[in-house]
Amino acid sequence: MTDAPASRRPDLGPGGVRALWPVAVASLAGALGIVLVAESVARQLAALAAGEDPRAWLALGAAGVVLRGLAVWVQAVFARRAAIRAKTRLRHDLVSRIAAGDPTRGGTAVLATEGLDALDDYYGTAVPAMISAAVIPLVAGLRVLGADLVSAIVLACTIPLVPLFMVLIGMHTRDRVEHATDALTRLGDHLVELARGLPVLVGLGRLDEQLSALDAIQRDYRRRTVLTLRTAFLSALALELIATISVAVVAVFLGIRLLSGDVTLEVAVLVLLLAPECFTALRDVGAAFHSSQDGLAALTRVRGLLGDGRAAVLPAPGEPGVDALRVRYLGREPVVDRVTVRPMVGRITAVTGPSGAGKSTVLAALVGALPADARCDGTVTGDISRTAYLAQTPRFATATLRDELALAGADADTARALAAELGIEGLLLAPLAELSPGEQRRAGLVRALARVDAGAELLVLDEPTAHLDEGSAQLARDAIRRRADRVATVLVTHEAATLALADETVPVDAAVATTAVDGDLPDSLPAAAGAMPSNPAGAIPLTRTEGGVAVSRSGEWRVLRAVLGAAPWRWVGSAGMGALAIGLGLSLTAVSGWLIVRASEMPAIMYLLVAIVGVRFFGLGRPIARYVERLLSHDAVFRATDALRLRLWGGLASHGPAMRTLLGGGAALDVLVTEPAELREHLPRIVPPLAAGVVAVAGVGVVTSLLAPELAGVVWAVLAVTVVLAAAGGLVAARGAGPERVALRSSLVRRIAALGEAADELRGGGLAPAAVAEVDALGRRLASAESRSAAAAGVGSAVAIVGCAGLAVAVPVLAPATMPVATVAVVSLLALAVAEAVDQVTAAARRIPAMRAVLARIAPVFDAPVAPRGEREVVGPVERIELDGVTRVLPTTGATLFADVDGAVGRGGRLRIDGPSGAGKSTLLAMVMGSLTPDAGRIAVDGVPVAELSRSSWSRHVAWCPQEAHVFDSTVRGNLLIGRDREDPVSDAELTDVIERVGLGDLVRSMPDGLATRVGQAGRALSGGERQRLAVARALLSRAEVLLLDEPTAHLDEPTARELMRDIDQASADRIVVLVSHRPLDRDGRDGVVELGRPSADVRIGG
Repeated sequence: MTDAPASRRPDLGPGGVRALWPVAVASLAGALGIVLVAESVARQLAALAAGEDPRAWLALGAAGVVLRGLAVWVQAVFARRAAIRAKTRLRHDLVSRIAAGDPTRGGTAVLATEGLDALDDYYGTAVPAMISAAVIPLVAGLRVLGADLVSAIVLACTIPLVPLFMVLIGMHTRDRVEHATDALTRLGDHLVELARGLPVLVGLGRLDEQLSALDAIQRDYRRRTVLTLRTAFLSALALELIATISVAVVAVFLGIRLLSGDVTLEVAVLVLLLAPECFTALRDVGAAFHSSQDGLAALTRVRGLLGDGRAAVLPAPGEPGVDALRVRYLGREPVVDRVTVRPMVGRITAVTGPSGAGKSTVLAALVGALPADARCDGTVTGDISRTAYLAQTPRFATATLRDELALAGADADTARALAAELGIEGLLLAPLAELSPGEQRRAGLVRALARVDAGAELLVLDEPTAHLDEGSAQLARDAIRRRADRVATVLVTHEAATLALADETVPVDAAVATTAVDGDLPDSLPAAAGAMPSNPAGAIPLTRTEGGVAVSRSGEWRVLRAVLGAAPWRWVGSAGMGALAIGLGLSLTAVSGWLIVRASEMPAIMYLLVAIVGVRFFGLGRPIARYVERLLSHDAVFRATDALRLRLWGGLASHGPAMRTLLGGGAALDVLVTEPAELREHLPRIVPPLAAGVVAVAGVGVVTSLLAPELAGVVWAVLAVTVVLAAAGGLVAARGAGPERVALRSSLVRRIAALGEAADELRGGGLAPAAVAEVDALGRRLASAESRSAAAAGVGSAVAIVGCAGLAVAVPVLAPATMPVATVAVVSLLALAVAEAVDQVTAAARRIPAMRAVLARIAPVFDAPVAPRGEREVVGPVERIELDGVTRVLPTTGATLFADVDGAVGRGGRLRIDGPSGAGKSTLLAMVMGSLTPDAGRIAVDGVPVAELSRSSWSRHVAWCPQEAHVFDSTVRGNLLIGRDREDPVSDAELTDVIERVGLGDLVRSMPDGLATRVGQAGRALSGGERQRLAVARALLSRAEVLLLDEPTAHLDEPTARELMRDIDQASADRIVVLVSHRPLDRDGRDGVVELGRPSADVRIGG
């Protein structure tokens, strides 16, 4: 990791100073523009006071206005472009690190998107502010020095107070920011872990408990962040107080000196206009301090990850194979010990052994797909650029099979032919996340075969026919056999027909393969090792019909109303305080100008006392109002997004397995983390600034109408045109770039999350470089959209400053000769000062398209229709479940998935659902759970339709063990306890008993901490079969009378599978079991059978 002191130094990131020289040049031009405008206004007012024509100095002001407008645009555009270049480069480095075997890739998806976006504020706000702080005070100070030595001395004495307080307060802020950043990472990791395990939580009826846990984490994050913001905003408050009080002191001091004739009106006005600019530049640095710390924290984290020396174990050059392979994890017995495999072209080698013996570890070592924390002895050789690999649980880096095959180099015709070979040509364009596990396995196999056809020399297959019906399995075996003569093939399987393909076998001894638990796993979810999706959604847009939920882009205003309604008075208060802060600032400027001009007329000082007191009051009130506004708006937005996240979690949870696409960790990360974070970024920069800015602009018009009605028409017209043009220009430019940026950023989050989860398989299959290139291409498209968005931001800000500064320069010329000079000064200075409010409105307006795009992406989950449920309670234990004419129609195509399904099962009986892969077996289980409603027919529990039962009541009586059930990053005990309500505690004796029943007793006893041993991210410490047995044990621990088991013996060898089914039969003797399985050995002649994909059967069994 980067040392702490280095992380605290200013860091310009990739590109360094060269990337920011246009910003420095623009700052210098802007400083000159400020001086020219101030010079023009001062000389015009002095000319009016002397009865001269002010138009002589109009050209000077016009030149200053043009310079300021160009400077603002260049700063906005080039600073953001520097950020974009830095993010693009760093993101590439991060993604490459993930693909190469990043040991902490779980948290990197958030860092590569949400974390790196902190560089926008760092480059766009903090760095330009630091450059301006070095340039503007120098240029303006030199001009003040040339005009009035006394005023220059006053500024020289007060300006150093700003950086002094900034450093003192900032040191405390820095530590708090680091803690808040850690909290954000933990929140993101926890959300992804919950999202990936959502089917398990739904199936076991544990949603409410986890919802409470999520709310507690959110509250803790909000508390930490608000404390951080209080300190950060306190820094800004102190700086603003110093700046405004110093300007007020300068104004009062100038007024008193004017009374004594020690200074001229021209010099006084010039100093009055330039002094605030000196402080504003320094104040902006303090205001940007929080942003700079986030950006620096992101850079430090990225460089820490990139500097992590751990990497995946890759084969050395040579013929593929392993010799005397020994794999272990820190503090554990070897997973495999002295295993030798020498694949040969034209031969199929099967690695055999019982479940948990380390067969998958051997395959992973062959292709360089072991995790980075594995320790290998022996010899591993090969060329991963010429391998093809199917992992035990296929994972994908893209959205569709067609895209995945493109990574493997297959064109459209080749992809179609390969898919047809395994009978899935109709799934080429289907979202991979929506496919059943069997369909996903065939998709993964097609990808591996595409690599073979493209020239791969080693084909490694981990259970290629698991989850497949016999017909699909035979197609897979035939495809493997057809390529066997031109490639070396190594496979693992527990199925006899697939094992028969082998020309030779290599046994793996289970005696030494206790477990692959990491020795240094932390006690809690690591900050940079969150669980990622097993079925990533890739870049699937939420504008599709997903998982049976009709999704549209309408309803964003309903989301907005709900979000604002979570803390309505805080939003009102923040808008009111924002308007008050701007009003006090405008009043300070106006009264200071009036004071200077009136003092030049040398009245008695008593006539100026009220103005002097007013200057002090406004100087004190403005920063305090701004501080309160910031606290209220940020507290409101955190409360709003927390409530939204809970609503979105409920939307995902209410559909359970029916919303398969959105349950993928990549999509869940997007829905639960990225989108609320985007909304949190926009809301406080739209709602309060827009309301406050409009009020402030209107206030300037009203004040002008009261003080100088002759100028009211011009002022109203110019301000209205400026606001409209600035906002419209920003809106037009951002309308395409903003929503496109939101969509691309969302896609990038999902794609990086998918790549992170699939990294080992992609690397082992030689696809990692192509996958990284795909992410880079998406990143370049995002960079292009962000560049256009930056140009839009620059246009709006430039129009705002040109309109207001131009009005300020023109007012002395447009004012009638009879108007008092003090009134002209007030109107002119108000026009100059209101530029901040106009820029606020402009900035808020150009964010609206992006915010609407975020709302439109959230709306589908927010408004997703939930299967209608009644309020009836389940009375007593469930005795019977009946399926009567159940029909399911796919909402995406209108095709019938299955129709007229009949069946029944009673207590002590078992109903088996059979059918080919993709026939809808898991969908039927989802209907039994109540997550989906049949399109026709009904499912009844003791004669009551499931749709009429209370969701909470029914969930207490049914437990579901899904295919590829998620194992949480916790201990063995923690994973088991999820099966039981906290109010119904499980004893260690019960845990030990259920562990023995599912055949994990020896494994747990071999672990150093027994039940307290951590199982790692996604249960990576366990083999696929061990994870499946742990999931079954979890379901058996529940008190549910109805067990829904989806492929419970997947990844198990035949003896272990038989023992597990026998134990399930014994444990469920007084329960109802609904079973999905393709394995003949799971079947019992006493089972009732429902056939899907074939003529319907009317089955009655048990009860």
